[in-house]
Amino acid sequence: MEGSTRVARAVIAELVKAGVSTFVLCPGSRSAPLAYALGDAADAGVITLHIETDERVAGFIALGSGVAGKPAAVVTTSGSAVANLHPAVEEANYAGVPLIVLAADRPHERRGVRASQTADHRAVLDGSVRFVTDIPADAPEVRGQVVRAVRKATGAEPGPALINVAFREPLVPGHTWSSAAADCAPDQPEPGRHPVVVSGPSVRSQLAAHTHLREHLRERVPRLADVPILAEPTGELRAHPNAVSAHPYLLRTPLRARIDSVIVLGHPTLTRDVSAILADPAVAVFAVDEGAGYTDAAGTAHVTTLDEVNELLAQADPQWLQDWRDASALADAAIEGEIGAELTFPTIARALTASPVPTQLAASSIIREVNLYGGVPAGPLFANRGLAGIDGTISTAIGTSIALGEPVRVVVGDLAFIHDLGALVRGAGQTIPGLDVVVIDDHGGSLFATLEYGAGPEAAYDRAFRTEKELDVEALARALGVEFLAPANLAEFTEALATVGGVRIVYVDLGRTAMADERAARRDLADAIVRALVP
Repeated sequence: MEGSTRVARAVIAELVKAGVSTFVLCPGSRSAPLAYALGDAADAGVITLHIETDERVAGFIALGSGVAGKPAAVVTTSGSAVANLHPAVEEANYAGVPLIVLAADRPHERRGVRASQTADHRAVLDGSVRFVTDIPADAPEVRGQVVRAVRKATGAEPGPALINVAFREPLVPGHTWSSAAADCAPDQPEPGRHPVVVSGPSVRSQLAAHTHLREHLRERVPRLADVPILAEPTGELRAHPNAVSAHPYLLRTPLRARIDSVIVLGHPTLTRDVSAILADPAVAVFAVDEGAGYTDAAGTAHVTTLDEVNELLAQADPQWLQDWRDASALADAAIEGEIGAELTFPTIARALTASPVPTQLAASSIIREVNLYGGVPAGPLFANRGLAGIDGTISTAIGTSIALGEPVRVVVGDLAFIHDLGALVRGAGQTIPGLDVVVIDDHGGSLFATLEYGAGPEAAYDRAFRTEKELDVEALARALGVEFLAPANLAEFTEALATVGGVRIVYVDLGRTAMADERAARRDLADAIVRALVP
């Protein structure tokens, strides 16, 4: 099937599934794939289709449908057609009326080259809509983008939303959409007997440690007590009794094949093991929508609400949770048996999660090591995972300390430390409750050794990815007038974590490991743990 035809039919089908069944269509060339799809859907009795030649009129007709309680989509071609919708969109914006603008557009390579009927649709409507999504030509999945647009348009603060879809030639389908009725039918899957909850950071989890929101969540969704929870270090359910240890490794055991459904809370981003299961077409994925959005990188999740999660877990097999608990205990034992007693990322991760001190983790190697090897439950953990950048980590921890009125620990690699050195230069007379800055110096960005870049040439890796710096951290501590501590072994490091107060730098030099050796050591440790889980 031609790419434009496939995308047009998919967008229409997802709109109908999301509750939009009234469409107002204006004629045009670039919008032809949508016109044919809408005609077939109308013939199948799936939608109500109204045709108008004037986009301004069409916009207000769609507005009137929304006023009457039936959100509609107005469909136009590219260029000035979208600009003619602006009066209706403005009215919908200020009146709080749901309205979907479904605009056809030129593909990316045809923009900015003076192709006829080409305009920046986002620029035309961006200031007047609740949400904009750009669906590229030949997009493999459209569900997440369409569902998000409809939810924004029809949610607690309703208004207009723009779905902008690029189409490439050919624009005429090779055959009619004979399966329109079936393709537009609701396809909400039933949750299975073997669900898991994946918990990543969210607005709730960033507050949970000190406002008892974790307890509130348990009360709101009591059936969380019946299922295994795969929680990232800063996930809101990391402290839940059902949070399992080393869940990325457990996903490499036979338990993985038995998972039939996943409920996603927050924004999990740390491991490809989790990303793979969220993209598995054999697994029903339900993503809980929250203020910052929902996680659906594969574009195939079914969007749900927190209030619906309890019902989604109703069919869970009681033995399923026990199987995960048994595996979690095995994982803990395997980790303790394999990581040794030297100062390494895994042993540091275990020590950090044993501490009750609120801790900010840099979005680099350390949070991934805590995810793999840290204990559960753990003390309050925070991280900047919205964009997963390493800048501002120390500054964020200072803000947390001020807000909580208590000392906070921040754990950074050497590059994250250098990125935010200015935060440690305090203003005259300014104090904070306490800041423990733990610097794990792995001599550059060793995290990249674990990714595909670590399989390439070492010289290119060292130059462009490791980017090792030279810095005398002890001399820097003296210049800043803060305490400096350099534990020589794991026992001294653990002892250092037992106290916190004032401002100090705890410096751990892990030495410089060549790219291939770093990659091999991490792989060997992971293989040893998995072998212990799967004899």
